[in-house]
Amino acid sequence: MNERVPSLTAVAPHWHDEEHLAVLVREWPADARFELIVVDNGSDGDLVELTTDRSNVRVLDPGRNLGFGAAVNRGAAEAGGDLILMLNTDAAPEPGALDVLVEGMADHPDAAGLAPRLLGADDAVQAAWQLRRLPTLRTLAGYCCFLEPAPLPEPAAGAPVEQPAACALLLRRAAFEGAGAMDERFWPAWFEDVDLARRLADRGERVLYWPEAVFRHGLGASVPRLGYGAFLAAYYRNLDRYARKHHGGGGAVLLRGVLVGAALVRIVLLPLRCPRRARGRDEALVGLWRLAVAAVSGWRGR
Repeated sequence: MNERVPSLTAVAPHWHDEEHLAVLVREWPADARFELIVVDNGSDGDLVELTTDRSNVRVLDPGRNLGFGAAVNRGAAEAGGDLILMLNTDAAPEPGALDVLVEGMADHPDAAGLAPRLLGADDAVQAAWQLRRLPTLRTLAGYCCFLEPAPLPEPAAGAPVEQPAACALLLRRAAFEGAGAMDERFWPAWFEDVDLARRLADRGERVLYWPEAVFRHGLGASVPRLGYGAFLAAYYRNLDRYARKHHGGGGAVLLRGVLVGAALVRIVLLPLRCPRRARGRDEALVGLWRLAVAAVSGWRGR
């Protein structure tokens, strides 16, 4: 492999997902143009062996769980490429996808970035989950009622997208840094990519949908490892942070009230319906009750 400056650097925060990470490293092209930086937020073994004989793959070990946003910032700071690909460990490029992304950025010098097409193991397109509009206060209230917004149809190739998920998102370094990079206060994950998308939009930057570049995505590998209660706490604490940042303190207080009411209603309905992410009704009960208490307290001490 010829030693040269990479044109694209992928930054993949890792947290106890060795199985998917091994697939990602195995399928990553052995091409000096494409650098892969794994930021180890927590592992169950030595990740260095994954980089054996792979000069374009390296592991950064910060010694603690930085969270997704801070890990992306850490990797981007050491990236050799001018194109930064934020990547979940359960998202791997199909052959040729990275070339397509680089070519797409060259063809659209005015674009801040590109969002590739995500496919599940069943070949289902994940655009409805991956590509959304920036949330209004009403949308956030829906999230607090445990409701998802109506899915959008898959956009046309080259269409601007407001809120692309950071599980596989390519940005120019200049756009990423110009928007202020990731806000590391969204710890450990969730809403850091929504916040970045909002700041990019506020600067007039555009991210385009680029379906010719295909990635395989596992969709939500971290939630089962984290646990239902911990997921609820992290997700809605960061929703609250996003609301305060972009919709003001009054909006955040309103959303906390909606969340408390919805959590209590869901507790009452547990005999009829157990949340799909919970392993059972007992786990759901504890997680929902703690969520309601945390929201009432305004997330103090969290």
